[in-house]
Amino acid sequence: MNDIFNPAAWDWLSIGKAAVGAGIGTAAVQGGYALYRDRTQKKEKAAYLALRLAVLLEGYASKCCDFYFDNLNALEPRDEPYPAWRTDLPEMPELPDDTEAWRAMDKKLLAKCLEFPNRVRASQNAIEACAEYTMDDLGVTLDEQASARGVEACEIAALLRSTYKLGRAEPVFDYHSRLQQVL
Repeated sequence: MNDIFNPAAWDWLSIGKAAVGAGIGTAAVQGGYALYRDRTQKKEKAAYLALRLAVLLEGYASKCCDFYFDNLNALEPRDEPYPAWRTDLPEMPELPDDTEAWRAMDKKLLAKCLEFPNRVRASQNAIEACAEYTMDDLGVTLDEQASARGVEACEIAALLRSTYKLGRAEPVFDYHSRLQQVL
């Protein structure tokens, strides 16, 4: 018969080894589970933030398309050399404030999302400079800047959706293609 099942053959060293081995095994399983749970929660938070950002960016792209159509159909007032264009790009929606989820996101996508509002401001600055110094080019500048930001917003949203496996957006009107054509 095996001495493992014989209490008379046990010594303190064997009991100590068994206890330490069991403790290490238990700690490894519990620690591994905690790490797995933490990692899963971070991925879920990042995916939820990515979905929120994708929807915000898709909405922004839609507003850029509206901006383009509004300017395309702008009326030209009497005694004015230019149509009554809208010159303020759509407001960029406020980005969600979830520091933990932002930190869990893919860093390249994170950079694109955080840089996007700066690019919108740069486009607005380009429009203002054109209106001040080269008014003859303003119609083209408005179309280019609004379309470029709309296309960029769509592309970032698509990257977010594909990276986090969120499914494709199903817009009623394909504003991305329209803005692409304008560019």
